Amino acid sequence: MTTRTGYRVWAMVLLLLMAGMLNAQIATKYAFGQSSTVWEPVFGTYATDAMQDEGLAGPYEIGFNFPYAGTNVTQVKISSNGWVNPSGNLTNPYYNNSSGLAALNLLPLLAPLWDDLSLQFGAVQFANYGVAPHRVFFVQWQAAKWNYAGENEFNFMVRMHETGQIDFIYGPHTGTSYNASATLGINLAPGGSGNYYSILPGVPALAFTTTQYNNITTFPDSGTIYIFMPKTALGVNAAALNLRGPKNPMFSVNANYVVTVGNAGTNPIPADAAHVYLRRGEEILASAALPQIMPGSYSEAVLSWAPDTTGLMYLNARVELGNDPDSLNDVTFSYAITAQPYVANEDNLAPAPEVQLSCQPNPWRESVSFAYRTGKSETAQIEVYNLKGQKLRTLRSAARGDGSLVWDGKSDSGHQVPEGLYLVRLQAGEKAITRKLVRLK
Repeated sequence: MTTRTGYRVWAMVLLLLMAGMLNAQIATKYAFGQSSTVWEPVFGTYATDAMQDEGLAGPYEIGFNFPYAGTNVTQVKISSNGWVNPSGNLTNPYYNNSSGLAALNLLPLLAPLWDDLSLQFGAVQFANYGVAPHRVFFVQWQAAKWNYAGENEFNFMVRMHETGQIDFIYGPHTGTSYNASATLGINLAPGGSGNYYSILPGVPALAFTTTQYNNITTFPDSGTIYIFMPKTALGVNAAALNLRGPKNPMFSVNANYVVTVGNAGTNPIPADAAHVYLRRGEEILASAALPQIMPGSYSEAVLSWAPDTTGLMYLNARVELGNDPDSLNDVTFSYAITAQPYVANEDNLAPAPEVQLSCQPNPWRESVSFAYRTGKSETAQIEVYNLKGQKLRTLRSAARGDGSLVWDGKSDSGHQVPEGLYLVRLQAGEKAITRKLVRLK
């Protein structure tokens, strides 16, 4: 009897220890962050069974292996009540969120707006976009009534990345919530305290693993994005998470694009160790060095670029960090833009660019001339950067106004720079413009 009792005691101790380990699981799997983005409606397949007051649609194929907390998921179910069920194991739409994300029988859930909603007069769509290994599965709720009897319309979506990243994105809405008590967040098995992130919207939004918020009444601002970044056991791991900026920039006029980068590793990323690149396909358009990023934290870089052509194009952002073995999370999802023709002042539609810069010849070998126009009486400063974001040379004009400067291909330390692609930045007062420059052998 004593021996059996002893076994029981040790078994209970082991179970408690395992429970303690599991309770810390979600914080070791994901890091939460908030940023902003551009709301872009998805046009995909209608989840018709979810387009009613109480409906559960699916299971639907994701189209790739979605890694969720260490398990590859291939299917989802979609509820009219504002949640997605990875793995598709749930059997009804569950409008009642009173037990919240800690419920042991309601998991796994990705819940951008879990409440008693109605999609009877709205739409739910899903789609798979992108190319492996950077595909994304979208689920979008359009014109959802919050709650089911409300005179309002709310738009929001979930993005599930092939890398395991999860995004909640909130769009425009009309009216205000009615008798609302929503839950926002994610959970995972085995459920309970410590195995969920419950979001408290705000600026900044907060996410809790042991405290639940099941009475949310305020919809996040349009363009808000909540990011759940998968953590890894790698010491070094920089992740490119989001790219945003103007959807219709003007030809030859600088536009600012913002890249969100996270540290998915276990060690701090030192300042200037990681660099982020704005790209058109594989072509590098602009670059910047990143500040120090602590494990599980995020940083943002602003990259300035002026379109050199018009029409539809696809941008992405790439982060590079030496000795980073994880290449799957280095590139953001493609960001479609349509560059517009330049419109002069007399059309009263847009201002003319206040600074202009040309590089002749380009490509070049021995020396290159930078002709610039500042548009007003400003001194010009030209800086040359390599693709790591390192400044190699600074040239300054002696006089104000338009002019030109010649670069002999040497760095500030007097060494000739090698062949390759460089970025030339003209700064005139508060205005700036960047151009690409290629040196040949």
